[in-house]
Amino acid sequence: TIGCDTAANTIIDAINKLRDTASAHRRCIVLEVMGHRCGWLAMTAGIAGGAEYILVPEEEYDLESMCKDMEEAYKKGKRYILVVVAEGAGSAKDIGTYIAEHTNIDTRYSVLGHIQRGGSPTVIDRVKASQLGEQAALAIISGLSDVVFGFNKGHVVSINLHDAVNNKKKLDPEYAHLARVLF
Repeated sequence: TIGCDTAANTIIDAINKLRDTASAHRRCIVLEVMGHRCGWLAMTAGIAGGAEYILVPEEEYDLESMCKDMEEAYKKGKRYILVVVAEGAGSAKDIGTYIAEHTNIDTRYSVLGHIQRGGSPTVIDRVKASQLGEQAALAIISGLSDVVFGFNKGHVVSINLHDAVNNKKKLDPEYAHLARVLF
């Protein structure tokens, strides 16, 4: 979707700033990002930003187990922990409160909310918007209707409007695997 790259970069910017604060104060920071039904933004930004835990609606998680792991990491000298949570996987406030109550780790939470929706678009989003706009204009000129345009493997493709609305795209399992392996 146009805007995803911009939103992901906004999340990375927030993660970078929160990591500095978390490290300086030996805290756990829980960052809530957009993603009511889809954890793509949380997963990609969490991987790129080095989050220790990434919670998405598509994957189950165990807060009790996470808290035990966090305490062990702190005992071994860990200075901070970042948790990125897609809003559909839970509330940063509730998760942060749970962590604070079940560990001896100073925990804070932050909700990016509408900050992710604003700002200047990235180069990638600007170019993709131009590509899709061109195809939409050509479709109008040619009388084509009931289609939308998107990307498949880097190429612009037309998609039946009904299929586009009713298609539920799944989170790439390789991202979930990568998140577990890295952290």
